[in-house]
Amino acid sequence: MIKIGRFTVVSVILLTVLLFECGPGPKVFAQRMNSSDVKVRREAAKELRGQPRDSRLVPIILQACRDPDVDVRVYGYYAIGRVDARAEGVVSALIDGMIDTSVQIRRAVTSSMGSLDPFPNTCLPHLVKLLIDPDEKTRKLAFAAVSDMGRDAMGSLIRNIDSKNDKMRLAVINVMAQIGEPAKSALPKLRQIAREDPDEAMRSAAEKAVKFIEN
Repeated sequence: MIKIGRFTVVSVILLTVLLFECGPGPKVFAQRMNSSDVKVRREAAKELRGQPRDSRLVPIILQACRDPDVDVRVYGYYAIGRVDARAEGVVSALIDGMIDTSVQIRRAVTSSMGSLDPFPNTCLPHLVKLLIDPDEKTRKLAFAAVSDMGRDAMGSLIRNIDSKNDKMRLAVINVMAQIGEPAKSALPKLRQIAREDPDEAMRSAAEKAVKFIEN
């Protein structure tokens, strides 16, 4: 029978706990993301979403967002919300994700937008465009992300309130209503729409927005 000292047992337990809490490090993730086995890359990218914010993981997450496999890219974009958007390559990856032809990727990147801190203002015009995305879930995610930005989103929203696309105009008005008081800079324009717009749905939405913002 092999005798194991008490100190050795305690050490093993502590090491196991630390490994469990900390999980694989950046080097391990990098190795897995460079694997030729797509299943390995998918699992690695999936686990990235639950990792603590770590600047060393940024290039690995960006690599996942550029992977040829759609599933790996989707997991990468779900993880990108935990990245500092000021890091090199992050903004361009976000924009690429928002215009991707894959619905799953647009959903993933849009769901991550609200977690970005600080939020990159250069991404806002692209996020506003997703308010009229063909996919309903993406539209809802974009609506939530833009409305949560409050006053910071108003510049881009006001620029789109005169859009030739009625769906965009209506979406912008509805977001302003959700934002409420911080959207008061748009009140003159909203009152004008409520009085003069030839579209009844637009007039009604603008009238409701005015009430929400004033109250």
